[in-house]
Amino acid sequence: MRKRRLFWQLYTSNFLVIFLALFAFTFLTTSSFQNILLDQVSNDLRARAALLQSVAIEHIRAGTVEELNRESRRYGRISHTRITVLLATGDVVADSERDPATMENHAQRPEVILAERSGYGTSTRYSSTVRRSMMYAAVPLYDGKSLIGFLRTAVPVHRVEEAVQRLQWQIVLGGLVIALIAGLVSLAISRRLTRPIETMKLGAKRFAEGELDFRLEIPESEELNDLAAVMNTMAAQLQDRIGTIVQQNSEQDAVLSSMVEGVLAFDTEERLININYSAAVMLNVVPEKALGRAIQEIVRNVGLQRFVADTLSRGVPLEEFISIVEDNQERHVQLHGTLLRDHNGNTLGVLVVLNDVTELRKLENVRRDFVANVSHELKTPITSIKGFVETLLDGAIHDRNDAMRFLAIISKQADRLNAIIEDLLSLSRIEQGADRHEIELEERNMAEILVAAAQTCQVDADAKRATLLIDCPEEISAVVNAQLLEQAVVNLINNALKYSDEGKRVWISAAAQSADEITVCVRDEGYGIEAEHLPRLFERFYRIDKARSRKMGGTGLGLAIVKHIVQAHHGRIEVKSSPGVGSVFTVYLPRTIDVAGLRSMDEVAA
Repeated sequence: MRKRRLFWQLYTSNFLVIFLALFAFTFLTTSSFQNILLDQVSNDLRARAALLQSVAIEHIRAGTVEELNRESRRYGRISHTRITVLLATGDVVADSERDPATMENHAQRPEVILAERSGYGTSTRYSSTVRRSMMYAAVPLYDGKSLIGFLRTAVPVHRVEEAVQRLQWQIVLGGLVIALIAGLVSLAISRRLTRPIETMKLGAKRFAEGELDFRLEIPESEELNDLAAVMNTMAAQLQDRIGTIVQQNSEQDAVLSSMVEGVLAFDTEERLININYSAAVMLNVVPEKALGRAIQEIVRNVGLQRFVADTLSRGVPLEEFISIVEDNQERHVQLHGTLLRDHNGNTLGVLVVLNDVTELRKLENVRRDFVANVSHELKTPITSIKGFVETLLDGAIHDRNDAMRFLAIISKQADRLNAIIEDLLSLSRIEQGADRHEIELEERNMAEILVAAAQTCQVDADAKRATLLIDCPEEISAVVNAQLLEQAVVNLINNALKYSDEGKRVWISAAAQSADEITVCVRDEGYGIEAEHLPRLFERFYRIDKARSRKMGGTGLGLAIVKHIVQAHHGRIEVKSSPGVGSVFTVYLPRTIDVAGLRSMDEVAA
């Protein structure tokens, strides 16, 4: 009787505990899960709003609400997010899904009120526009210290609700299964005392083997009951802690894998204990094969080996630049090293961060070369002017013939100096205009542009007894900046005339390559260009024959200007040349250009 009463007590208690635990677990799990998902949605909305804050402020400040509305619709389509921009009064000026003119004042929306008070506000409610629950997030827009409006983002949250409902059903079904199993186990407990002991023995063995999901049956005996409960609790805690560690490691691995910078971690023996994807690519290392091995075995770069050793020995953060050569290509890498320490301050190893600065070095070299070239090109005429002025001051001014000859040279050098400055300013204006989308484009007849360019160059052509031949069908047109394109064609014609003998011909033509593209071609019978010079022909101040170029009055910027004009039109330029035969410069231009989508010169060049 006593065993029977204990059995029923245990059975009833177990069932009640399971039911309450299931209820509490279902409530807490679904609530936490829902809160986590909603927090994730809120953070995502805040991040999306941050991306558009500066754009919205600029458009509101400039009064370009139509452009702002178009940007909102474009970004809304890309990110699947509803974007709404309000003025400080609550009036809607841009929305990705509705006409702002038809929308009511949003000043009293909960998320807007919270955003004005605390800098960020969210609200979840049913939207009559899309007929589903939506989460709204709003951030204020400040021009300096003045509130000029609000930016609101919104996404539907029905998927969150559906996910929570699915989780609830899964937990309930799982709980029913657990309750059924628990009933069967409770029945089995009443059979024999030795069976639960053996079960606990087997359970302990399975725990030791890592099967922490396994749970021991609860025996009838008080001693065995406590022992089984303690062992089950221990397994659950171990499982939770292992799960937490696994999750933390996964999050850490995800962060490291997503970093552009390379990350290496070594222990005190200089053995690799961690490496991310970027570092593996930089060093051409297979992580699975490299972990646990010494740095000398996996990395052949002496500079990196020395850097790790120095960081360990000195015990202070270090910074250094090294070069990595792979497949005959050199990359410049910046190293940052620091010691790894535990919470007690004991040294565990060294952490090295690798930052590929190859492109920065290339840009720096380009800048340095440009400054050097500009300095050289400006110094030559300035030196000449200074020399002849000093000669005049020393007495040559009293000799009229010498004075006039020297003044003529000074004037020529001053003109050359002015031409260089004008070309530099022209190049700068073209780049800035393209970057700021300030280049005005309109559909123009190509024949008119080519004729105008030829007329501009006719005086130089007559001086060399050259013939300019134009071939362009009247119907060819394109969306271009006529002034810039004419300048490009003039530069190409002048280049053809300069590097051709007297009496030669220059052909200027345009043709339709397709429905979307046209070509403008300038062909000459000049000296031609060696193949080795063609890749650098459009660089600033690059000259094939420096002496001849300066003698003919060239600044070294003409073709660079042509290249940037063509890139500003989203086109490209090609050159074919043979020494003694002549050269052909071909410009490929799109017939139409999306002005709103014009890229900057840096994007085009890349």
